Amino acid sequence: MTNFKNQVLETFTKYAQIESGSDFKSETTPSTQSQVEFAKILKADLELLGLKEIKLSSTCHLTAKLPANIEGKHPVIGFLAHMDTYPEGTIGRKVQVCLHPNYKGGDLTINKERGIILKPSVAPALSKCIGHDLITSAGDTLLGADDKAGIAIIMEMLKYLISNPEIKHGDIKIAFTPDEEIARGPDNFDVPAFAADFAYTLDGECGDGIAYENFNAATLNIDIKGVQAHPGQAKGIMENPVRILADIISRWPENKLAETTEGREGFLTFTESKADFATASASVMVRSFEEKELRAMIAEMEDILVDIRKKYPGSEIDLKTTYTYKNMRPVIDKDPRAVKLAKEAFEECGLCADGAPIRGGTDGARLTYMGLITPNLDAGYATPHGPFEWASLDQMSKIINALVCICQKTVEREP
Repeated sequence: MTNFKNQVLETFTKYAQIESGSDFKSETTPSTQSQVEFAKILKADLELLGLKEIKLSSTCHLTAKLPANIEGKHPVIGFLAHMDTYPEGTIGRKVQVCLHPNYKGGDLTINKERGIILKPSVAPALSKCIGHDLITSAGDTLLGADDKAGIAIIMEMLKYLISNPEIKHGDIKIAFTPDEEIARGPDNFDVPAFAADFAYTLDGECGDGIAYENFNAATLNIDIKGVQAHPGQAKGIMENPVRILADIISRWPENKLAETTEGREGFLTFTESKADFATASASVMVRSFEEKELRAMIAEMEDILVDIRKKYPGSEIDLKTTYTYKNMRPVIDKDPRAVKLAKEAFEECGLCADGAPIRGGTDGARLTYMGLITPNLDAGYATPHGPFEWASLDQMSKIINALVCICQKTVEREP
């Protein structure tokens, strides 16, 4: 296998230092102008590599094509990564990439002055990276490896294939997308124009292998309009929305919360709430690998509200349910080519191939239901969305080899 550690470190460092955080509160597309500026830099880099059909859309979706260097009809593969970083931790600040060579195990000090120490107890993947060269931020920002590690891996794969034309491959499509961190990544993505037979998102955590199963997801919005009265004269009249909302929250079973479940267990969790004497509202996240369980939990909440309405007959208590994404596994099981290829390549390159189900969602899940089967691949990073984020250069190097292997296998035979 080729050692890409130095190259991927240089490429990642370049991209990590470019601000590109998304913004939950923004109503624009993309949510921040910094993503547009980052996309322009990536577009210029793709042009320097000589890729074709490079397009940066008005919604900040950057796509390109590395044409086949072999005749015949072969599956067209896509590789995707997102340009935005988590909103809290990089906006307005420059990321400093710090190298920790030959990790010996145990605690990893990220910033001694700030007391930021990465412990294996909160980062289990560290135990699999003894002897690896690791990278972190300086502790005052995110590292941004979610998902600039994925971008760097894809760029190094492209450079290697272009520099080694003896490696035969079919058409390869590339997409760098905005606003994944705020769940808008596949919005406005033109699947027919991308024209890939299947694709991969490079956005998995270190050692997680190939993931092609994720939560089904729904959001519940509860709105309450109570009955107001002066507190001193409220007996028998007031129906306090603050209390009504607290009553609803307290009735949900504790063994079905995010903080009390793991593995394949589904959950419901309250994510946001506000209340006063007049009104109250709450947003509720519902997640399950099984759609039947998801709907059962929603029905359970509906039953709770039926009882609550009886207790507070003068109040208006409304529930709105929005289904947001689905488990991609049923679709992928019908066409397992992408997973089969990736598993073979990962095993040959010494990587974990059997990924655990994702207790969350990915752009790949939505893209799969949009017609582009897109499992998620390890991108070599871990502990994202905070100052403890880190990545393994050794793992990233192996993943680049695995992507090259996937491209080769696609033309060697039909998967």
